[in-house]
Amino acid sequence: MKCYCYETETEFVFCVEDADAKLEDNLKAAWFKKTDKGFIKIYNKEMESNGVNAEDKEFVKRNFARLGQSMFEGAFDWKNALLLLAQKFMDNRIEWYIIGSISEAVLGVNIKPHDIDIIVHTKDFFKVKSIFADYVVEPFVDNKGTWLVQYFGRLCLDGAIIDIAADEKMNLEKYQYDKVSWNGYDVFIEPLQARYQVEIERKREERIKAIEAYMKNRNCSYFE
Repeated sequence: MKCYCYETETEFVFCVEDADAKLEDNLKAAWFKKTDKGFIKIYNKEMESNGVNAEDKEFVKRNFARLGQSMFEGAFDWKNALLLLAQKFMDNRIEWYIIGSISEAVLGVNIKPHDIDIIVHTKDFFKVKSIFADYVVEPFVDNKGTWLVQYFGRLCLDGAIIDIAADEKMNLEKYQYDKVSWNGYDVFIEPLQARYQVEIERKREERIKAIEAYMKNRNCSYFE
């Protein structure tokens, strides 16, 4: 597999060539589009107004070439990756919250997450980019209201795809999280009931059953 970035007059392009067919689902899940030249993902070339300068792009190019294969292979231990994040965030006083399927896994639900979804407080978004400069594999961008969240970037840490997002509406003071203890860290996660509804809406039968089994084992009438 060959992973690289290139620029045209108007685009900043991520390209993956010679990917094993069994990795296609992973690439598509990362929003890469299949073409006759491989898989690509396109950003605008000019991103200065979105918080991405020329130096940022050079970091991304090097990191994507170095880490691209491992991030798409999906062979990572989510616990190790999350522990690395938690320690770095604590050391640098980053306010962060866990969303997505990792919220389920942290509680002990028997699932295997495909990636790690993290929300950070808006004040800390670009600080995260600096802390993890050697692991940024897609630009940390201010979307300025044109996407689902205002801020978004992507890391590859210990083989795991880690999506970092931030938005005022997702800050702790405006969004509901549950505080739990995990491996010695106090972390904020999406409530399990919310995750259960998401899995139902997406018709993910295996995860629905896993959550129901988790609750049954705890004799909990959570979903009644």
